[in-house]
Amino acid sequence: MRIQTERFGELNISREEILRFSHGLPGFLKEVEFVLIPHGEDSPFAFLQSLMTPQLAFLVVNPFVFFPDYNAPIHINQISHIGINEANIGEIWTIVTVPENLENMTTNLLAPIVINRKNGEAVQVVLDKTNYTTKHRLFTAATKASAGNAGKGGE
Repeated sequence: MRIQTERFGELNISREEILRFSHGLPGFLKEVEFVLIPHGEDSPFAFLQSLMTPQLAFLVVNPFVFFPDYNAPIHINQISHIGINEANIGEIWTIVTVPENLENMTTNLLAPIVINRKNGEAVQVVLDKTNYTTKHRLFTAATKASAGNAGKGGE
């Protein structure tokens, strides 16, 4: 199947790659089909590209790369309708906001996206009773220091 995108041009995708959000995304209720396009081979980032609207693509990230202790208190009743259970835990992604200064990028840990790759169903969940917000900075002093020490070989 071919889709037209503003960012990536025309893409050829398979039906198995399509992610269906039966209720859309908050603020985009009519957007129900997306495809996840990796940013790069080893990148924790990807684009969640709408099949209906060529110019709509969200930058998303695997939150565990930046927040290893991220513990989203998702209730099973929020995700069971997409086939997630103890035997099929699914994937979690969060939407990224990219400001002019890239060092100030944030991600929405309050409303993670849960994807069931086995059936292509997905949902964005708004968490209850948590300290997570919609604007957690990705690049803190600790992650910058860690990135700066990468490849120094034990100096």
